Amino acid sequence: MEKNKRQPRLCDKLQCTGCAACDSVCPKDAIKMMPEADGFLHPVIDDELCIGCLACEKACPVLNPVDVSGNAIEPEVYACWNLDPEVRAESSSGGAFSALAAAVIDKGGYVYGAAYDENMVVRHRECHTHGDIELLRGSKYVQSEIGSTFRAVKRRLAEGAKVLFVGTPCQVSGLRAYLHRDYPGLYCCDFICHGTPSPLLFSKYLQWIEQRKGIKITKFNFRSKRGGWNDSMRSVNENLWIKGENDAFCIAFYRNVSLRESCYSCPSIGLPRKGDITVADFWGIGMMYKFHSPREIPGGVSLVMVNNGRGAALLDAAKARLSWSRGRFDEALSGNGSMVRPAIRPKNRDTFYQDMSRLDFDQLRQKYLTQSGKERVIAFMQENAPRMFLTNLRSLVRYLTWKRNGSKRV
Repeated sequence: MEKNKRQPRLCDKLQCTGCAACDSVCPKDAIKMMPEADGFLHPVIDDELCIGCLACEKACPVLNPVDVSGNAIEPEVYACWNLDPEVRAESSSGGAFSALAAAVIDKGGYVYGAAYDENMVVRHRECHTHGDIELLRGSKYVQSEIGSTFRAVKRRLAEGAKVLFVGTPCQVSGLRAYLHRDYPGLYCCDFICHGTPSPLLFSKYLQWIEQRKGIKITKFNFRSKRGGWNDSMRSVNENLWIKGENDAFCIAFYRNVSLRESCYSCPSIGLPRKGDITVADFWGIGMMYKFHSPREIPGGVSLVMVNNGRGAALLDAAKARLSWSRGRFDEALSGNGSMVRPAIRPKNRDTFYQDMSRLDFDQLRQKYLTQSGKERVIAFMQENAPRMFLTNLRSLVRYLTWKRNGSKRV
């Protein structure tokens, strides 16, 4: 570090979201995102390389929240699904993201999102063809590595290309803080985020499954629709279904015990949204307002929220690939509380990752992640009950709930 230059002060480690804006903006590559014992990445400054320019401080979206005051506090809401049945089936909800991505690629643009690499590590990557979109498709319940993505986005924008970046709200905040200015060709898409588990925990989990099943995992699907949209299941290598105690990673996720520390007080959720457009599952569709196509619900319905004019233009460009209809914000919010509320931190989060470093995964599972009797019954129904029975039962519940809510129509 140069003489008489102040040491940068980054945000507190408990608040750090791992967005990598500080790493990306450093002109001397003096910051590296390094894993802690829990596997989450945090910035580490090399004092010998640091010149004290403080660009990292200025680019931290926790220290300097991005201005999204131009975004709608109550966005326009749409219920959508992809008109291509194969794309819709391969998507976690209705396939709206794929339509948005295709609209940008139609214009010769680039799309950046999370994908598995050859070692099953989730990283952000660049896509430039329609065939590449499938790599980004589907939910991945683990924090992705940004790597050099922010720099690549800036380079493409400088070339005059259209760019769609999709990520968690904190990653979108990180990109906006890193760029530090608006680019007309940039479209930011966030999604409603429950929180992000550790990449190291996911790696240990995959190794545990491989040892139990005697296989090498090359594909993992968190949200296969074999049982329908509402009863999605985990699959490995497209032919092995993860059930019961083997589903321990997702048990940890839904119990909030495996999330990054900053997720419990996330600075990037809430309204207005950080992206130009927001995508999610339209959970609870038809329970507050009568839905015009109830038979389509089991196939998956995407919630798309338009937060500003740029988001509206992107959705307009994607509508040729979508079946869409206007929805209501209160209904969207009722099924997606994570839009405005961070996950509740459980008490056993205090020791969970400490134990991960000293226990093997099965010991960790037995201590923290065994299913209750109620959870086992629900899981058994989802995994084994005839799909038509579950579909009809959900339709009945949806109808009764709609009637109870006052029989409202959009």
